[in-house]
Amino acid sequence: MNSQDYYIYSQINTTVMGFADEIMREFLDAHPDAARGRWSQEELNQKLSAFMQNRNRKPVARFDGLSAEQMHLLLNDPFGHGSIIRRHPKPADATIDQVPFFVLIEILYGMLSNGPIKLTPKGNLPVSVCRELYERKLLIQDDIQKGYTKKISEDNVAFIQALKACILISPDVKKRGNALSLTQSGQKSLSKERNILFWEVFDTYTTQFNWAYLDHAGAQIGQFGWAYSIYLLHRYGAQEKEAGFYASKVIQAFPHLQEPVPSTRFEGINLEPALIHRWRFVEHFAGWFGLIEIRKGTNDVFDRQAIIQKAAVFSELFQVSVNR
Repeated sequence: MNSQDYYIYSQINTTVMGFADEIMREFLDAHPDAARGRWSQEELNQKLSAFMQNRNRKPVARFDGLSAEQMHLLLNDPFGHGSIIRRHPKPADATIDQVPFFVLIEILYGMLSNGPIKLTPKGNLPVSVCRELYERKLLIQDDIQKGYTKKISEDNVAFIQALKACILISPDVKKRGNALSLTQSGQKSLSKERNILFWEVFDTYTTQFNWAYLDHAGAQIGQFGWAYSIYLLHRYGAQEKEAGFYASKVIQAFPHLQEPVPSTRFEGINLEPALIHRWRFVEHFAGWFGLIEIRKGTNDVFDRQAIIQKAAVFSELFQVSVNR
C-alpha cells in the first residue's frame, strides 16, 4: 500500500468512473445538479477539482486531525514546502551534543581520519573499536548492562550495527578490501559545518537506512510514517505516555500496519506491530537521536510498559505548525 491510499489527487480526470462511492456520494450531495446532467464536461471537471481540493484540506479524524494533503507531505516530503514540520537549519552545538547517535558517528569519522579501520575476517568492526564506542556510554544496551551479553561486538550491539550501516550508505566511507576508509567526499565532510553533517546523517538514517535491518521483522511499521510519529510526539509528548499510545495512533492512521508479524528469531511467535514500532521508532530512532526520554517498566525485551516523554532537544531541532 502506498501513499496514494491516503491522498486524493487534486487533479481530477474527465470521468467519474474511478472515484470511490463514498466520495461520489459526498460530491453529489454537495452538487445535486451534477446528477441531472446540467453541466458541461468542462464545468463538471472544474467542480470536481474544486471539491477534491477542498476535501484534501479538511481534517481527517484517523489522521489525528491532519488533512490528507498534510499527511501526503509527511509521507513523501516531510520537510518540504507546505509540510507542517520544519527543521532548524543550524542547530546549536549544545543541541547536537545531545544526539547520541550522531556524536558516535563523529567519533567513527575521527577514527577513520587517522587511517583505515581493518575489519574482522567476518567483515565486522574490530572488538576494540566496538568497545571504545560502547564505553562512551552515549548509548547502552540492557542485555549488556545486565551482564546477559558479555562480549561487546558488532554482532551483539544494535546501535553499532546501525552506525556502520549508515556510514557505508553515505558517500563518505567505502569498504576497500577488508577495511573501511574515508573517500574524498568523506575527507571533505571532516571540514563541513557540524549542523550540515548532522542533517545529512539524519536523512540517511530516516530515508536510506532500512530500520528492519536491526530486527529482521518483515513489516513497515515504525519507519513507515516516521514523520507522522514526530508530529504525534509534538502533539502529545509534553506528557508521559506509554510507547503503545503512539503505535495505536499510527495504526489508526494506517490500518494496513496492524497485522501481526511472524518473528524470524522466535519460532512460532507473532510479533505485535506495537512492539515493532517501539523497537524501531521509539528506541532505535527517537531514543538514539535524543528526541525522547524513556522510562522502562521492566528490562524484558517484550516489555510493553515503557513510558516516554518528549525531550528538550525535540523543540530545538523541529518546529511543528498545524493550521486547524
